[in-house]
Amino acid sequence: HVGLPLLEDFCWIATQERNVYGGLAVAMPFIHTRPRYFAEIISELLYWIGPDRILFGSDYAIWEPSWLIEKFMAMELPEDIREETGVTFDRSVKKKILGENAAALYGIDIEARKEKFRECDLARMIASRERIA
Repeated sequence: HVGLPLLEDFCWIATQERNVYGGLAVAMPFIHTRPRYFAEIISELLYWIGPDRILFGSDYAIWEPSWLIEKFMAMELPEDIREETGVTFDRSVKKKILGENAAALYGIDIEARKEKFRECDLARMIASRERIA
């Protein structure tokens, strides 16, 4: 939960301990209610621990988190925050946070999984529906 409300303490610990990852579960709702505050949180995490040790999470019971993911993908850091921290928050960083980091942590080969699921029954069913539409 990135230590909120003690983000600074979390960052100091995470810089010293390579096995500590920042989970965004508690921070994610701020992308909707306080986007600048979320920008400050994500930029501090990127500055201190980098894009490879941040993990997406929603931490509350939502059946469909697509709206949260859409806001995350559309978000840009304000210029003053970007200049102060010097961090990058582009599509490749966002993809890492949304899933690539978790896959690496758990030893999941994303490309192999994509290939495996390309030929599953559900994928065939979806493809046939798309051809009809």
